[in-house]
This record gives sequence, structure tokens and C-alpha cells, in this order.
Amino acid sequence: MKRQEKTFGPVHVSPSLLRRLQAAYRRLEQAVNGQPWLAQGSVNVVAPRSPGGNVTYTWTRKIRAKTATVALSETQAQAFKTAIAANRCLEEALTHLREVSQTALLDSLPGVSRRREDLPRKQRAKTVPKGA
Repeated sequence: MKRQEKTFGPVHVSPSLLRRLQAAYRRLEQAVNGQPWLAQGSVNVVAPRSPGGNVTYTWTRKIRAKTATVALSETQAQAFKTAIAANRCLEEALTHLREVSQTALLDSLPGVSRRREDLPRKQRAKTVPKGA
């Protein structure tokens, strides 16, 4: 990342940028508040194999790198679909919150000073071992 340049004092972010970042953070924070039930995974609808069979519903999710499957009723399947959709929206909002937070923190606080500029690999001085 190029954001950490040589800086010794506080970096001054324009007040308008800081206001925009704070407003974006507040909007995303409101999206997170008041979420309904949340669930991870997916709901699968399996068509009947025979003409007289019933439609079945399953909920699958990963638990410790293993897929867990649970049979559901139609009512449960609809509730889980809603919870999974809400969870995906929440995850997306959290991703945006993290991005806004990181941008604000990197741009508004002083970074570290670098010892040297990064040079391309070919231009770096090659060390010669002793006795060679």
C-alpha cells in the first residue's frame, strides 16, 4: 500500500473528506442496527424424483471445514432464506465499514517513516559473502 509515506507529524485530512467518511460510516452503521434473524449457508430446494413425491428443503452450511446439512419444512426454509439474505447484507455492510474505517485511520493518523525507498530487485546491492 502506498498510503504509508514518510510522515513525522499528524497527517491533515481535508475536513470534507473526513466528514464524508464519517457520514458513510454512520449510514453503514444504521444498516447494521435492527437486523432480523441471521444465518449462514444456503437453502436448497430438491424437486421430487417421482411424480407423486414431495419437494424437500435442506439448509447447508460449513462447520469447521465440513458441510452440515439439515432437513427443513417449507416454513422453515422460507425463514432461513430470509435470515441468510439478511446475513449477506450485514456481511456486505461490515466489509464497507471496515474499508471506510481503514481509509479514515490510514489517512488521518501519522504513518511510519521508511528507512529506504523500495528499489527494483535488479538495482539492489548484492552482498558478497566473505572469502569469496
